[in-house]
Amino acid sequence: MKYGPVLEDILLNKSRLIEESKRHNPIVKIEKLLETTNPPPEFKSIFHSDSVSLIAEIKRSSASAGKIFADLNLNEIVSTYVENGASAISILTEKTRFSGDINDLTEVSSITKLSNTPTLQKDFVIDEYQVVEGRANGASAILVIVSILSEQDFKKIIDTCKSVDITPLVEVFTEEELNLALSVDIEVIGINNRNLNNLETSLKVFENLGPKVPKEKFVIAESGLKEVQDVELMAEYGADAVLIGESILKSNDMPSLINQLSSVKKCK
Repeated sequence: MKYGPVLEDILLNKSRLIEESKRHNPIVKIEKLLETTNPPPEFKSIFHSDSVSLIAEIKRSSASAGKIFADLNLNEIVSTYVENGASAISILTEKTRFSGDINDLTEVSSITKLSNTPTLQKDFVIDEYQVVEGRANGASAILVIVSILSEQDFKKIIDTCKSVDITPLVEVFTEEELNLALSVDIEVIGINNRNLNNLETSLKVFENLGPKVPKEKFVIAESGLKEVQDVELMAEYGADAVLIGESILKSNDMPSLINQLSSVKKCK
C-alpha cells in the first residue's frame, strides 16, 4: 500500500518503536499488569446525551500544524476540559510527529478517573501489542485507522480490543473503508475529514459518509472542526460526537469555546 511521505514516515517509525517497546516491556508483563488494573470509565457512555458529545483532544504538536502547545500541563488542561463540558479526553501517544508518549496516556487516564471521564488513546495502531498496552495504561477507547491496516490485521486488532475490553474507535475516510468497518461487530465509527496521505481537510467527507452509517452505530466527526457552526453542521449529517483539539488548545478563551462546542443538540 502506498502512503504519503508524512504517513509513511510515521508508520516506519511506529514499527521500530513497537519492537523496542516489546523488548523493554514484553507483552506478558503488560498482561499481568492488566490483570490487576481496574476497568476504565465506559467510553460508550458519552453517547447517552441529547447533545453532540465533545471529545477534547490534547496534543503538543501535529503532522499538519507543527508545534501547538509544547509545554502543556496535562493536569491543568484535563481539568479545564472536564470542568467546561468535555465528555471525553483524547490524548496523542505518537512520538515522531505528535510529540506524544504512552506515559501521557497513563497520566491523563489517572486524572480522568477522578471524574469518571473516558480517555481515548490516539495513535497509529498497527500491532495488537498497542491495544493491550493502551488498555493497561487506562484507555477506555483506542483509535483504529482502517487505511493503515490490511483487512486481516484490522480484524485481528478488533478481536484484541474485544478480548481486553477496550472500545475501538474505527476511523474511516472513504466509503470502501466504511464498508470494511461495518463488516465487523463494532459500535463506534470515526469519520476523519483529513486525508492522512496529503493532510488536506474538508468537512465534505463527513457530509458524504455520515448519512451512510447505520443509525444504530455511534458516529464521531474528526478533524477540521473549529467553531460551533462546524459542530452544528456535523450534527445535521448524523454526528453523535465530535473530536476537536487544535482550535481549543489555540483558543484565547478555552473554557468559553469548550462550553459552546459541547452545547450543540443532536439531530438524530
